[in-house]
Amino acid sequence: MNSAQPHLFWHRLIAILLLLALLSGMISACGGTTASAASVEKAAETSAQVSTQRVTQPLAAVPAQRAAPTATSMSPTSTPLPAVEVAIAAPNEKPLLSTTNILLLGSDRRPDMPNWRTDVMMIVAVDPVANRVGVISLPRDLYIDVIPNHRGNKINVIDYLGEQDEPNGGGPQLLGQVLEDKIGIPIHHYVRVDFESVKKLVDAMGGVEIDVDCPLYDPYGYDEGGSPLALDVGVYRLDGGEALSYVRSRRIGGDLERERRQQRFIWAVRTQIRNENLLQRVPAIYQAMQGSVQTDLNLIDAVKLVRMAMNLEKDHVHGFVVNDPSMITAGYAGQMWVWYANWPEIAKAAQDVFNRPALFNESEDGQVQCP
Repeated sequence: MNSAQPHLFWHRLIAILLLLALLSGMISACGGTTASAASVEKAAETSAQVSTQRVTQPLAAVPAQRAAPTATSMSPTSTPLPAVEVAIAAPNEKPLLSTTNILLLGSDRRPDMPNWRTDVMMIVAVDPVANRVGVISLPRDLYIDVIPNHRGNKINVIDYLGEQDEPNGGGPQLLGQVLEDKIGIPIHHYVRVDFESVKKLVDAMGGVEIDVDCPLYDPYGYDEGGSPLALDVGVYRLDGGEALSYVRSRRIGGDLERERRQQRFIWAVRTQIRNENLLQRVPAIYQAMQGSVQTDLNLIDAVKLVRMAMNLEKDHVHGFVVNDPSMITAGYAGQMWVWYANWPEIAKAAQDVFNRPALFNESEDGQVQCP
């Protein structure tokens, strides 16, 4: 690391901690292990004080009605975003107009591959006034009929297309614009991580313990060597390659079951953060994730989000996967198999996210329905 740029180390480190905190906070409580949480907060606040501030412009607020943007109109120069700590009373019917909304993106981007896709897309709505978080998981095969400056395509290519148009943030900008057009939710910030770095992260953590509730078998998996993955119901400690196969396999249950497994992976990461001294592994984690986490959050807002995530209670975290038959219908766009969206229904469900049960309650009777 270049000693002349310590702020870059801390900014990336806080971005990693933010990612972990969001992952851990999205699903359940962050009570216990008070010393670790306090240490993270203290380190973050200290780094914020000593670092040279490199303010990254957040995603611009996008009007609900507009013509297709040009390169000039897509530049982030419009209305400033509300700060994380600003207290704004949210209208009951549309609370996500007053939250800070973050795109959490996971891509299959690799150094030796020119093209990539975004397999994980979650809108994380942060309401610091009410101390609550809403999470909306979007299927990768949703069809988007209108993509500014591009033909209609699956939602999982929009991040890539936007980055080709405008590198270093144009992808989340374009995806955020599309989502606001479709469901009326402004996107203020993003955090993007690629799956190869997730594999390295798990290995740096010493593996991740997964409580597998539905059997999974994939003869190929998604590790570099194509190793098969066979998991029966039970608890397993997976290495990075196995964990990547677990969260990416579509062999059983397809896209929608994969999204549910991704949530279980998030739960497992959360549990490990709580039960093990993660701070001792920070150097290894930073080395594994260096250059693989991108975000437009500045250091100060990242610290505030880490602090909030560390103090969330389980019943303050709500969310859903866009998988209900009232929201999506299977079909074809040309020769592509896609999900056609009922956008008004998705928009309605999104604004009702805080009235849904805690995110990890998967059924009313507590029984998991395996595919």
